[in-house]
Amino acid sequence: MFRSLRIKLTLINIMVLGLILTFVFSGIYILMERGMRTETQRSLRMIFIQSRAPERLSGGPPRRNVQDSFYIKLDSSGNVNGKSQSIPVADAELKTLLDKTVKHKRDDGDIKISNETYRFMKFSSPDKAGSTIAYLNIQREKGFLTRLATIFIIIGLGSMTLAFFGSLFLADKALIPIKEAWERQKNFVADASHELRTPLSSIQTNLEVVMDNADESVDSQSKWLNNILSENKRMSRLVDDLLILARADSQQDSMIMVPFRLDRAIREALSPFEPIAAKKDIELDLQLDEEVSYTGDEALIKQLVVILLDNAIKYTPDNGLVGVELINHGSHIEILLSDTGEGIKEEERTKIFERFYRVDKARTRESGGSGLGLSIAQWIAKEHGGSISVFNGKIKGSVFRVTLPKSRGKR
Repeated sequence: MFRSLRIKLTLINIMVLGLILTFVFSGIYILMERGMRTETQRSLRMIFIQSRAPERLSGGPPRRNVQDSFYIKLDSSGNVNGKSQSIPVADAELKTLLDKTVKHKRDDGDIKISNETYRFMKFSSPDKAGSTIAYLNIQREKGFLTRLATIFIIIGLGSMTLAFFGSLFLADKALIPIKEAWERQKNFVADASHELRTPLSSIQTNLEVVMDNADESVDSQSKWLNNILSENKRMSRLVDDLLILARADSQQDSMIMVPFRLDRAIREALSPFEPIAAKKDIELDLQLDEEVSYTGDEALIKQLVVILLDNAIKYTPDNGLVGVELINHGSHIEILLSDTGEGIKEEERTKIFERFYRVDKARTRESGGSGLGLSIAQWIAKEHGGSISVFNGKIKGSVFRVTLPKSRGKR
């Protein structure tokens, strides 16, 4: 697929460049040719004037070499009754040239004799008693136009050759982000399919057990039904996360930006985790600056805090400590969430924000995680013009830092 796309991009570039060069070179050639034709016609008229009154042109503007031009006068019967003193054409060739000129339907045109091209123009006398034919050798002009066309063809072919290799190089560069996006999409679909397959298989297995014991009471089969309910909840959370990431990928800016109290929003996000922390004897240490006003999507900011709190409590052992800090720096706000868990290895810190990545896969799957939370948290921070990072705590564990500017910048 990418190979054909690369070729298509290259061919499109070549075609566009070819059209541009054709337009430019053709335009230059046509302008040059028309300019020379106009100048030649002016010279032919000067030759005709010279044939009528040669003395008037003495001391006039410089003209072409007299060997390049001449005139022939004809009477009403078509016989020659006058001509230039110096004619650079042999008598036999002159007769052929004159015959072709007389037979020519137009009053001007080009005739080739002995590898020389002459342009002629017929002028009838006022009394219709005869005519004058002015000739001008235009071999130099034709040679110039031929050389010009040859130069344009060489430049065009050279440019097309260079453009071909340049376009291949640029196409390769342009395809890099497309390939990366394609690979991410493939991995995303594969991981999502895998994550959905697990709860679906579990639900199907538990349903088969229930169906095989259709005569049993609901209470006696509560174990299997609870398993189904648990897996269904897990799958619902996963689908919600996938919808959020799909929204992030489509770059839909549907956030509801309103001013709200950030310290109060963090307390509200923390409230559901208090019984969970109490069950594990985990101390929740809150150090929040008061009256911190912030303009953003309150629901998404709460979701970001929930994701980080959920991770912190999951990875903090019993009798541990989870700290939450909110610091108002004036121009920006900092949210710090720390835990006393095992911490994150340095080589994994850049990977934990990747979709479906788990530091401890078995443990996270056991606790119902899908590996999408931190990806969503990073997206929320970026949508608000901020960032999220992680580093090790002073003693142990990890610290997640969320930085949110007061004025939302460009994403």
